[in-house]
Amino acid sequence: MDKWIMKRETSPADVCARWSHQSARIGDKIYIYGGQAKTSSNQRSDRWNNFLVKLSLGSDWSTSSPKMEGLPVPALPPNGPPPVANGYLWHDTKTIYMYGGLFSDTPPTEPTEFSLWAYDVGNGKWSDVTSQTKVSPESGSKEIQRAAEGAGANVPGRSLGFYFGGHLDGYTTKGWSQSTPRVYLKSLLEFNMETKTFRNVTESGLEKAGVPERADGVLVFVPWGKEGILVAIGGGTNDTFSQMNVVDIYNLDSKKWTKQSTDGPSPKYRVNPCAVVASASDGSSHQIYFFGGQNLVPYMSQQQYDDMWILTIPAFTWIKVDQEDQSVPPARAGHTCDMVGSQMIVIGGYVGDELSCDSPGVYIFDASNLQWETTYSARAGGFDGKNSDDDGPGPYRVPKVVIDVIGGSPEGGAKVTKPVRKADPDSPIFTGEPPGYRYTRYPTVSYATHTASDGTITTSTNISNPGNDDDGGSNIGAIVGGVVGGIVFIVALLFLGAYILYRRKIKELRANAAMFPGSVPPGSAGKEYSDDGTSQGRNSNSVQPGGFAPLGRNGSTQDLMGEPSFWGVLLSPRRSLRVVNH
Repeated sequence: MDKWIMKRETSPADVCARWSHQSARIGDKIYIYGGQAKTSSNQRSDRWNNFLVKLSLGSDWSTSSPKMEGLPVPALPPNGPPPVANGYLWHDTKTIYMYGGLFSDTPPTEPTEFSLWAYDVGNGKWSDVTSQTKVSPESGSKEIQRAAEGAGANVPGRSLGFYFGGHLDGYTTKGWSQSTPRVYLKSLLEFNMETKTFRNVTESGLEKAGVPERADGVLVFVPWGKEGILVAIGGGTNDTFSQMNVVDIYNLDSKKWTKQSTDGPSPKYRVNPCAVVASASDGSSHQIYFFGGQNLVPYMSQQQYDDMWILTIPAFTWIKVDQEDQSVPPARAGHTCDMVGSQMIVIGGYVGDELSCDSPGVYIFDASNLQWETTYSARAGGFDGKNSDDDGPGPYRVPKVVIDVIGGSPEGGAKVTKPVRKADPDSPIFTGEPPGYRYTRYPTVSYATHTASDGTITTSTNISNPGNDDDGGSNIGAIVGGVVGGIVFIVALLFLGAYILYRRKIKELRANAAMFPGSVPPGSAGKEYSDDGTSQGRNSNSVQPGGFAPLGRNGSTQDLMGEPSFWGVLLSPRRSLRVVNH
């Protein structure tokens, strides 16, 4: 493996196949690190690597030739990050942190000491930040270990990363025998990227909620409640699978775990799928798109899946996507997924013996239209070709199959506001009240998964940060919204007052005209007026660009002596409300 890596100064962007890698989206780039890759269909060893590749999202491209670019191959440990698979990339808007992962088992490789490496996307350099990290006192200052095949998540705008479950063994932990049975985990590891602080969440109702040990599932951040929630789906151990009709929820506000039963037919139990999240523009519903994965039972006879499911929240109802008559990617596991606007980008994956190669191995799913596409659209991704992160992701529209279940419209307005099945009273979704989560721009999130040497895989998760990390953006929005709302209210009062005054003067004018027929202005005889003061002989819906009906000759004697228009009352009340002096 060392010779294969050291021969390359630049990471190969085009390989025969890749899986069990880690990915992270920052702005208009998706970064792909490590995992396993092969350059030929019959390659059986030396597949672990430390390649770093980026996929550009700032302009359109075809899935047959995605804009992937190999970046410099980092040095090997101790001068660079380890070549691992099934770890996770935490990230903020500037830095990627490589946590966890398995070392090679073909050939067997001794793991190094635990380390946390950071990649600066600005200068393109890696640095070992292990010595800068600390463990929170509430964690008992326990030593942080390298886990693998867990599920990861990032919280947009808050520089928080999580890693749930996974396992420890001789390929993750230095000094352990590689024949040692795996130790499966159910703890939740939190990492604060600003303070470089780890917090090991081992209590928080894990036992009460019955959260099981697991690896190779997905962890999804959903912006619901005061601080948001993490939803854990799927996964398993050597001999058990987690049920798919029950999901585990971690409340970031109360820091407690609860369980939630789902409604509708659910996917088959599996490991190593990928999942992304897309939210209605008003935040009233959030759809978790769940693709692929595999069943590892019976041993050495694993079956990969190519089905697509949606778990809509807060209803917690599963919906299977109809992919008939579509060109669906080959069944896979250990792939990563990233949500970009309304497009779900699938990268890599273990495809078994179905394909000799899966190159370039990038696929696009339109989450709004529920169609597999052959072209990535930068505009649908929220980018205008300027490679700017400020544009954020493009708007996502709720699909009809989801609307049929939860009500509302493509923009939101979900009518189902709490789980169909009974919710735990400790759950933030129990009350069915509005989510209350504050986010910037579109709340579109993303996630991922991964695999090991013989197809045994891992899951991980990536969440896109479409907005500004600074909370000031939200405060400014609230201030502007309040000012605009106040102005609208004042204008509405002015309209109402003008209309009442207008109706009163019309009544007086008509009474005077009846008493003094000679006072009826020339040219107005024979016209009748509707309630809004417009002539019924004219199309009152005909308005100029800008939404205003033409006012006519405001300065004429006829306008001053005739019945006033509503707009005249509004714009010049004293002049327009003049009546003939009789």
